[in-house]
Amino acid sequence: MFDCTPDVSKREQMSEVIRYVHISNGKVCIEESFLGFILSHEKTGKGLASEILTQLSDDDLNIQNCRGQAYDNGANMAGKYKGVQAKIMEKNSLATFVPCTAHSLNLAGVNAASSNVQMKNFFGKIQQLFNFFAGSPSRWEELKSLKLTLKPFSDTRWSSKSVAIKAVFTQLPEVKNALNNIIEKGNAESIFLAKSLLLSIDYEFICLLSIWNSILSSIDRVNVCLQSKSLTINKAANLIKGLINEITDLRNNRLETLFKSAEELTTKMGIATDFPQKRIKRVKLLDLEESTDDWNATSKKNCIINLKNVCDVLTMNMNWRFEKLNQISSDFGFLNGADLVERDSNYLIKAAADLAIKYDNDLNLSDFTSEILNFKNLALSMLPDLKNQSPLNILELIHEYSMTDIFPNICIAIRLYLTLPCTTASCERSFSKLKLIKTYLRSTMNQNRLTNLSLLSIEKEITKTVDFDSVIDNFSAIKARKIKF
Repeated sequence: MFDCTPDVSKREQMSEVIRYVHISNGKVCIEESFLGFILSHEKTGKGLASEILTQLSDDDLNIQNCRGQAYDNGANMAGKYKGVQAKIMEKNSLATFVPCTAHSLNLAGVNAASSNVQMKNFFGKIQQLFNFFAGSPSRWEELKSLKLTLKPFSDTRWSSKSVAIKAVFTQLPEVKNALNNIIEKGNAESIFLAKSLLLSIDYEFICLLSIWNSILSSIDRVNVCLQSKSLTINKAANLIKGLINEITDLRNNRLETLFKSAEELTTKMGIATDFPQKRIKRVKLLDLEESTDDWNATSKKNCIINLKNVCDVLTMNMNWRFEKLNQISSDFGFLNGADLVERDSNYLIKAAADLAIKYDNDLNLSDFTSEILNFKNLALSMLPDLKNQSPLNILELIHEYSMTDIFPNICIAIRLYLTLPCTTASCERSFSKLKLIKTYLRSTMNQNRLTNLSLLSIEKEITKTVDFDSVIDNFSAIKARKIKF
């Protein structure tokens, strides 16, 4: 897994992380280990791929042993023909590319939020509220005096939108009171801005606030789960399927309920429960037709259409952006406990044969197909609740009962499944350490020192095992200036 970010000295740093299955004393766990930062000078897919291959060679890692690669959705990384993943696949066709699921979900949300003008205006109002209070210490103090807080947001960090919307939604009556207080005792500029913001908090705004809070809360919960380093492909695919079902249910069944709850909040705040009137295009009526100039009904209808469009854009984006993830989950799905229990023998044999053909260097077709049937019957006797077991639990069972020699191909297949990455969140987390280590006062730090300090900080569990006394003794012996006679 690789990802890039500029450091404080405006140099492009590429974070290198490897994902693997670690087995020790019968215990199986998924590890993602940080290897270092690479000073990158390239922007094209070909150039970045060359730097990655060179670094892997320097780390004594054979690219032919790689079975998965994960990057963000940038064209130079994820490009089908000239991206890094395509160049790596030319060297090793088994290095399956999985786009970062968290980044893909972020892009799906960004596209949905900008799908129509009404949604763009809504998020603009949310940002204006924060900017108004944050733009003046006195206005911010007014907010703090009521024990309130507002948050900004950005498109590159989707979870910030959820935090910003939730802060306004849960504190809207208090925010309105803060605006009224500023109108009463503020200066001319503050009064003018506060009045315009107060007018923008209408029934339409509250309806959109309630619905977007529900949508973003669902997305944010899945987004947090996707960032776990122990997450596997099947769990990620299930999370996305659950989110799609939830958004679809909201679109078809829950919009009217959310409108009613928004109407109750609007009434409590003393705001008119009418949508803003907009001019309707006049259509020439035929004989005997009656005029239907219902301003409020038409505005609400347009709002519902826009919201349904948001849900449609969101689900459509998730369906095509996670197509690769679902395909991998389908290829390896028969290794899950539920499939082993519920699927018949013919299905398991076909699925095992297809996987063995794809990974012909790792799996033996005839042995794998016979192993899967034997293992199904054996596992059912050892694990009565096999249906609820994940591939990780099944691999632990094999090692616990010392059956690795009996089912070698199943072990390899499950390890391949668990090794495939879901996100580049570990790379993103390493950037947080980069900002803490390479600061403005240490901007001239060389690359070797930066990588070493980052390793000590990020891989702190390994650092704790180091005997620093012996390290200090060795260092002092090397740097000794006195000559012993």
